[in-house]
Amino acid sequence: MENRNDLRMAVDRAKLLIRLAVISSILSAVLFLLALILGVIKSTFAGSDVFSMAVIPLALATVFSVGALIYGMLSSASAVEDEEKFLLARRKENAALNVEEDVRFTAGRTFANYRRFAPSVFAVLGAVITGGMLWLFYRYWTGRIGGNPVPANALHSALVSAILMLGSVFTGAFYIGQSRTDSFRWLRPVGSALVTAAGVFLLAMAVAVCNHWKVSGVDSRLAWILFWIFAVLGAEYIFDLVIEFYRPRTVVEVRPVFESRLLALFTEPGGVMRNLAEALDYQFGFKVSGTGLYHFLERALVPFVLLWMLLLWLSTSIYQVGPDEVGIRERFGKVVCTQPLESGVYFALPYPFGNVRTFACDRIRQVYVGGKSDADESGEKRPEVMLWTKKHAESGENEFIIADEHKVTDTDPRGSVSVALVSLDMPVEYRIRKSEVMKYAYGNANPDQALRRIAEEVASEYLASSSMIRLMTVDRKEAGDVIRQRIQKRADAIGLGVEVINTPVLGLHPPVEKVAPAFQEVIGAMEQMHAKVLEAEAYRTKIVPAAKLEAIRIESDAASYRTRTAKVAEAEAARFNRQLISFKAMPDMFMLNSQLSLLENDAANARKFIVSRSLKNEIYELNFEEKERLDLVDADLGKMTDK
Repeated sequence: MENRNDLRMAVDRAKLLIRLAVISSILSAVLFLLALILGVIKSTFAGSDVFSMAVIPLALATVFSVGALIYGMLSSASAVEDEEKFLLARRKENAALNVEEDVRFTAGRTFANYRRFAPSVFAVLGAVITGGMLWLFYRYWTGRIGGNPVPANALHSALVSAILMLGSVFTGAFYIGQSRTDSFRWLRPVGSALVTAAGVFLLAMAVAVCNHWKVSGVDSRLAWILFWIFAVLGAEYIFDLVIEFYRPRTVVEVRPVFESRLLALFTEPGGVMRNLAEALDYQFGFKVSGTGLYHFLERALVPFVLLWMLLLWLSTSIYQVGPDEVGIRERFGKVVCTQPLESGVYFALPYPFGNVRTFACDRIRQVYVGGKSDADESGEKRPEVMLWTKKHAESGENEFIIADEHKVTDTDPRGSVSVALVSLDMPVEYRIRKSEVMKYAYGNANPDQALRRIAEEVASEYLASSSMIRLMTVDRKEAGDVIRQRIQKRADAIGLGVEVINTPVLGLHPPVEKVAPAFQEVIGAMEQMHAKVLEAEAYRTKIVPAAKLEAIRIESDAASYRTRTAKVAEAEAARFNRQLISFKAMPDMFMLNSQLSLLENDAANARKFIVSRSLKNEIYELNFEEKERLDLVDADLGKMTDK
């Protein structure tokens, strides 16, 4: 009867495993969808790459929950089958019946095959899911333009991360505790993945708090740390799968191969040595944890760790000052050196009693006035076109008052100045002066913040007395030079110990939300007006010289015509006077000569007829085109002979 009770208990545990696996499957899927939607699809809500990394452990938890569900269903069927076999064996209704080989009892073999092959399949799935998602994150992060995301509301993001963290950690801890029983061992990977997701949500909550307090750079660093942690866990699945083929089979291991040993070291408090012993026993095939060497190592582990921590603490007394750095030695918070330390290796009291602060004086540093561009933090290339109607900075853009237009009226001869608001993007590039490194280190609690405050004051004063249109067009470089000189003067006045190198005005535009679109239209209209003016100037430049040349040509032609006409008239008059003298001397001869000249020159191509004065009825036509043969010498004797 006791055996039947054991079988009944196995059936009940299998059914309980099914219920727990169903709950974990639904819960893991819901958490996965929430992390996917809020962290990846609607990334502006969470605004954190760390938050989006939670989809990896939650996806693994969902897959492993499905595997545990199938395991519970097959285990339940196998336990019911074993109970039926037990009842048939007790009844002995048919002596010829072999209950061990009955064709109806196949659930046990199916369950055995699942326990044999399914862990390897889920290990491969775990490696594929982890590797695939990491590859997608890598492509997105490296190809992203605009820097890390920023949550729309950091406090809302922190609250959602805290809620998801609590749900994951309590559920994961429950499943890990439940998995201490061999029947529920397949729930341990689910619990480990949920606890890991809870840790990711905890980091996401910390990132949201940092975003709320304007602390930048935390999300990117933590995201890459998680990236490499998950890469190691993904590689562990493949490593465990390979080791599984070579381990001795003398020990029956209830631990599935896709259960991470690395996660077990952190998800089970107080179980580090136990997990290490289980891993050694599993790998070598015998009770390694019962050997004397293992007990010696177990006893020596704590002294070894303490000695290692002591050596690590003593190593904090060694400091290195780089080639481009200078150092300042401190002891109990006080400076103990009169001159800065040059490059080299130095010793001080261990932390926190001693310290050597290093400063890279040749490195160019930056603080930002107005707003920091999205591409500056991540190092990505700036977009080729930065429009006024789109946000330029990741941390918000400060608005400055600037002079817009000076108007003089009859009622107000002194004139009035209208003002406008502009957003500024101006990095202040500087470096520490070696001769004043003490001032930089101890003269101000936060030199970068002090320099940024000075730059904001100088920028506000300069913009308030400048023309908006000129500053946005032709006076930008001059503005950067003037602002740099004023910042340097004030920094020297308070002993900041820095040298301001450059203050380029990278971005100067109206406020993005409401003013920029209207201002863009105004500037477009002004550009069109200037374009028309330039077109008119070009037309004038083209037409006026051509008109002047045409006028010169006309004047030259007129002068030439006047000269030619006058000279010809003078020549005609002189010729007429000479002809008059000839006519008076011999009128008849002059008339005959004139007539013959007319026939020879003016009527050379005309056909001429000679009419006799006495013989009016006879007309003689003389053709001088062919020579008349009036002499025998000219006669063609050959033709005459032929005739």
